[in-house]
Amino acid sequence: MMPEEWPILAGETDQPRGQSRSRGRDRLRTVREDFFLDPGERLTEQERALMTAMLHCLVSDVIDEIRAALPVTVPANDGSNLSLIQRLSDASLLDRTWLVRLLLRRADEERISTAAKSRSGRREARALQGLVSHSDGAVAAAAMSLIIARGRRRDRFGQCLLHFDDLPVDDATALVHAVAAALRPELAKASRPGDADQMLAEAARDILTRQDPSSSIEALSATLVRLLDEEEALTDELIVSAGLEGEMIFVAHALARRADVRGGIAFDELMSGDARRTMAVMRMGGMARQSAAGLLAGIGDLLGIGDPGRAIALFDRLGKDEVEDARAWLTTHPQYRRAVAAIEDI
Repeated sequence: MMPEEWPILAGETDQPRGQSRSRGRDRLRTVREDFFLDPGERLTEQERALMTAMLHCLVSDVIDEIRAALPVTVPANDGSNLSLIQRLSDASLLDRTWLVRLLLRRADEERISTAAKSRSGRREARALQGLVSHSDGAVAAAAMSLIIARGRRRDRFGQCLLHFDDLPVDDATALVHAVAAALRPELAKASRPGDADQMLAEAARDILTRQDPSSSIEALSATLVRLLDEEEALTDELIVSAGLEGEMIFVAHALARRADVRGGIAFDELMSGDARRTMAVMRMGGMARQSAAGLLAGIGDLLGIGDPGRAIALFDRLGKDEVEDARAWLTTHPQYRRAVAAIEDI
């Protein structure tokens, strides 16, 4: 899907019936927050639309799964799903850090993948496709599993989707129970509240037992990277080739494997837009200077690095102690890092 074909944010005239835009004094707090946001950190219209579409599809899938798991029939249609999603949003039950972070990661990957493939004139990722014919059967099977899983995360129009298996267990649990709570009023109309609570609890439990975190894109990418590393086939050439095709989750997990940090952390460092952090994770991942330069030359601007020459100069200046300090920092608990940042901001 080319950038100009991305869905645009629905206009005011496209709002659901009965949901008029809030005006006047009640909007002041939100307007003030929005008005003073750093323009460089705001979502683009394409990112907002893609993240919204992914979230709506994900929540709608969970709604449909819970309805199907109930022992009684609860009428469903697209309008009722949208109404439930709006109810969850109004209650701030969808505003979860890891859920939003995952949506943003998917949007970033889609943006880079679309632009990178447009530059190369390719419509598919040949670096990963080529691993399907790897001489090691385990590597070939892992590559095939990843490619199939990625295909399932596209709708019939090629739109990027987020799968329930991709969610961390805590967020999956929170989302399922939030949807169950949103369904409670309509189910309670046809039965006693206690019966409704019991049916919804059992339906939620059934769905959560079927979640398979090992089938997430992150887990499948990590497995493929581990097998390649064990075969000594996780080369700079493969990482750069994947990067030039926009396969940033694979690149992040490859560097994470080499650096001994978590894949999500490596992805966030690569996408930070901070040349020093990006160069540090490449150095931690043991990338050769020529490989790092080739990656920056091809997609550096897509990573938020406008001056590849300056970034490579940073790559050269980073000493061993600085790289090890960065590694130690990234292996600490996220709450520790947030606490340090909060104290430094005082």
